[in-house]
Amino acid sequence: MPNRTLPSAWWARCFLIGATYIVAADFVPTLLLVVVNSIGYLPYSDRPGPGWQMPHVPVLQELKFFGGFAVLLFPATALYGSFFAVGAAILGFCRLSRWALRIIAVVPAFLAGGLLMAGVGWFIAISAVGVYVAAGCTSLWGLFVFPVLVPRTNHVLPNAARVAIPALLLLVGTYFLVRPMLPDPGLTNAKIEVVRRDNGGADLFHIDLSYIGSLREASGSGKYVSANRMEFTTGSRNQLRVLVLVDDDRVVRHTFVLPRTGYAIYRQSQGQWKEERVESRNSKISLELDSPDGKSINLQVQGPCCSSMAETVGPYH
Repeated sequence: MPNRTLPSAWWARCFLIGATYIVAADFVPTLLLVVVNSIGYLPYSDRPGPGWQMPHVPVLQELKFFGGFAVLLFPATALYGSFFAVGAAILGFCRLSRWALRIIAVVPAFLAGGLLMAGVGWFIAISAVGVYVAAGCTSLWGLFVFPVLVPRTNHVLPNAARVAIPALLLLVGTYFLVRPMLPDPGLTNAKIEVVRRDNGGADLFHIDLSYIGSLREASGSGKYVSANRMEFTTGSRNQLRVLVLVDDDRVVRHTFVLPRTGYAIYRQSQGQWKEERVESRNSKISLELDSPDGKSINLQVQGPCCSSMAETVGPYH
């Protein structure tokens, strides 16, 4: 793209950065998906699913479908294009070389293009081919188009700022793009056991707590039975084991904000709940314990959960 054909105004160049990103992340990948579909590979659909079919000339219905998908993808690519435009306006004060601009742009452009196609493409069950195509197109945009369009101002920052600001933009941009793919530290995988007082039970020391691990830090006088067990999993690596002890005859409704990891012990005594042991910070998940009749116990998980869940009521078999 010859420089003599480009506008000199910074706002015009930033506008071109946003517009060309939309083309690279939306319209060009969609056009390539039409080509891929025409040569015999179905790049979307959950039924029958992506796969090879007969080569054919695109019919009007297919073109309308892909055109509708391009329209669906447009708002997201326009938003991300505006982010790149703002970044380019900031980089204009740093007066970086072309190769430095390429390094700064190509990684975020690659990630943004692939993630946008994967996220919006979920509506049409897009295949991995569509994601790779979008990521490749935006990578080429970051290599060849973005560095040419970054405006250059007459005001140059100090050398330290010229190094720090681009590095910060690259790190922050990459982090926020990668973050959705990382396990959520505020989630947890939990095993929960509820033990309540029962004259027909056994000493607490003899209650089998192997379901949550041999948690012998809990103490209590009288007879107990294991009444409920629950297990749920999330996308996190955190592992939590919870023991809920009920010393009273009637259960009081309560909501526990579960910790992220380790062990936790909660006890109801004389109508009051208290934490006897919590080993980590709170997670985003809460456990609601309810008893409509004061005897039976219902457990319910609240928050961003779960990929799987199971609850059983004693006696266990």
